Amino acid sequence: MSIDRNLQEHGVSASQLQATPQLLEKLLDEEIKSLIGALEKSRASGVFVLLDATINPTLPYASCSRACIYLKNMEPNIVNRMDAHLRYAFGPMSIARKNGIRILPKWQMEMDISSLPYFTDLMATARASKLALSRLYRWSQTTSLPNSSERIMLCTAPLIAADGTVFGLCGFEISELLFKLYHTPLADSYNHVFCTLSPLENNTLRLSGALFSRAFVGDPLTLAAPIEISLQEKGFHCYQQAEKESYAGLHQTIALYPTDAAYAHEQWALALMMPQPALNALLSVKNRRLIFGLLALMLANMGVAAFISRKYMCPVTAALEQLKQPNSAPKTRIPEIDDLIEFLAAQDEARPHMEEKVSVPNQSYLSFVNNIKLLSPAEKTVFDLYVEGYRAKEIAAILCLSINTIKKHNRRIYRKHNVSSRNELMVYVNMMKENQL
Repeated sequence: MSIDRNLQEHGVSASQLQATPQLLEKLLDEEIKSLIGALEKSRASGVFVLLDATINPTLPYASCSRACIYLKNMEPNIVNRMDAHLRYAFGPMSIARKNGIRILPKWQMEMDISSLPYFTDLMATARASKLALSRLYRWSQTTSLPNSSERIMLCTAPLIAADGTVFGLCGFEISELLFKLYHTPLADSYNHVFCTLSPLENNTLRLSGALFSRAFVGDPLTLAAPIEISLQEKGFHCYQQAEKESYAGLHQTIALYPTDAAYAHEQWALALMMPQPALNALLSVKNRRLIFGLLALMLANMGVAAFISRKYMCPVTAALEQLKQPNSAPKTRIPEIDDLIEFLAAQDEARPHMEEKVSVPNQSYLSFVNNIKLLSPAEKTVFDLYVEGYRAKEIAAILCLSINTIKKHNRRIYRKHNVSSRNELMVYVNMMKENQL
């Protein structure tokens, strides 16, 4: 940063920063434009530079007071005209007046680091570690600035001079308002759903350091107590806080650091949850809608099946039934059935002519008549029905016999009369009828 260059220009090392308090305001003034530009690009809710020095080291509280500039964007969802929403939270008043930045009502000259426990820890880690700067940043758990009740998270990195001296911190602020603007669930679709970004320790969400976004008024959880995570049926997790109702939802571990970072051991989780009774009611409504949808689909399928059957299957079935009627050749609107009907009708017309064309000698006829005596009573019964003009299926129905039994009798009748087919048999039968006349 330019702070290190300015120190070098004044012949002061970073380790001598506290010994030159008269330079602190000038050093901070040089950083104001860089801070505004960084805030515009990041769309964070705040940006700051915090030096490990105080302007007046003789004051009683000087050990906890540090010189800084802290800028806040009061409308972090608005990018255009950021200057209209930029506020000065900490820093020398002269810098704010010089740059035309409005002062927050709770403005302070310097930052009280006693409310920021991560300050001392991060400074000590940066001084003791040999890691690169990109591995020394840290996300703080949720905290509040001095004289403020707003919950914020800070992404902080150390300021390291060219000689390796750590002379302060800088970073960005993510307010709970900004987190809510970007991550609030849709209230119209899912009531009482809320999202939280929370530290994760031993399968427990530490809500005291978490950010929340919710679409309803009221705090759903006691922030001072952790919430235990357990897996339940249907793929949801159960979140239980002591003496509070249980919650159901899902969560995923978030990697905020590289694996070789100084704070890689700190785990965070993004969780989406809602009260268990509300989830049960929602699932019940969804199940009813699913059942009604399936019933409607089944009824629609039945209607389509009935339509197809009536339009296509019924005409085919009726046409096939008509084929069973004797001396009937109806016309249908199905080309294939009409062709079959015409073919069968032509076959029936050709049969009498075929029978007439079969001629046999008189000796064969006499042999046929004499062989009638060789038929058994059952065979004679079947033969007599053939003489009367019945067909095989009709004979089976009259005698209450199976068609296979009738076929067996037919083979014996053909063999005893020396004929090979029913047509030949009927030729002799017709000759018998003519002789009788």
